[in-house]
Amino acid sequence: MKAKHIPLAITLLLAAFPAACSHPVVNLNTPQVAENQSRIYTLFVNERLNQHNMIDGTTKAFVVIDGEEHEMQTAPYGDDIYQYDYHMPADRSTAKYFFVIRYDEKFGLQTKHREWKSDQIYTLNVVNRYVLQMEVTRGLVGTVVPVVGRGFLAQDYIVIGGTAAPTKFYSPNSMNFQVPPLPPGDYPVEWHSGSDVFQIGAFHIDMANFKVSPENLEVTSGASTTLTISLDQAAPDGDLPVSVLTDVPASVIMNDVRVPAGQTSVSVKVTGGQMGAGSLRISAPGYNMVTTPVKIDEAIPTSIIPVTPAPESINPVPVPAATPAAPATTDVPATPAPATPVVPEPAPVIRGS
Repeated sequence: MKAKHIPLAITLLLAAFPAACSHPVVNLNTPQVAENQSRIYTLFVNERLNQHNMIDGTTKAFVVIDGEEHEMQTAPYGDDIYQYDYHMPADRSTAKYFFVIRYDEKFGLQTKHREWKSDQIYTLNVVNRYVLQMEVTRGLVGTVVPVVGRGFLAQDYIVIGGTAAPTKFYSPNSMNFQVPPLPPGDYPVEWHSGSDVFQIGAFHIDMANFKVSPENLEVTSGASTTLTISLDQAAPDGDLPVSVLTDVPASVIMNDVRVPAGQTSVSVKVTGGQMGAGSLRISAPGYNMVTTPVKIDEAIPTSIIPVTPAPESINPVPVPAATPAAPATTDVPATPAPATPVVPEPAPVIRGS
């Protein structure tokens, strides 16, 4: 093959078919093509004939579109690649086609005409809604991925690995999505628009790290301390759920943990329960697991010392200037009126005879 300046799409399709392909007629076209104003779409075919008796210069390629045969021309990408510019009618957006390869073969003094056809009928779909690319194809949970294409609507959204991702619409040609909390791995990405579903590609979620502070947790029974979890980047929309497991459940008392959306850390109160020692296994979707040793000590009794209440401090109150008081009056007991003297009656005078 005299190949040079082969477009990336054709290069990828050629790589998908090994040289020992069982069929010598290979379709190099994708099932969907983006609509253009001229409505001309180029179809390519790769012939891989390997016949010893084939007569050089007799090979010709044809494409049959909707039952009508058209001869193809040798493409500038190699002698065994042929192309044909198809003019799609204005009132149509699909076409059915297959390929035919014809050549002459020499048998002694005889020449025989040979023909190979595609092993199936293909469909060409012209679309005015499509995705050109995701700007990145791998990252961490919470990564914002821009998507470029055509025909986006405000209500459209992205689904990754079967999970709806937070999606932001910018224009009919631009939107982005945020990678939801999923375990590390490869996931298919779909664009959902009403009842239509478009395959975008695949996204690989890498393992992210978070840190836990303190690295060793020790608290007395009944007392509380604070555990802080820090992320590499901001938590995604909808919060990041954090799983906390322990082998001493009677010793550790704490609420469910979630890192709020847009935050890079969260602090949670840990209260000591029964005495014991074990560990906390802390993890989140897309993040590594961190193991933190934990120990709950016995509460130290405190001595009871009677406390004498301190005298209340009396703030002096200013006394207003004294006003001369009237002399105090003393009640004098009333003097009883003098008693009327009692004059005794004169005794009878006894006279002598």
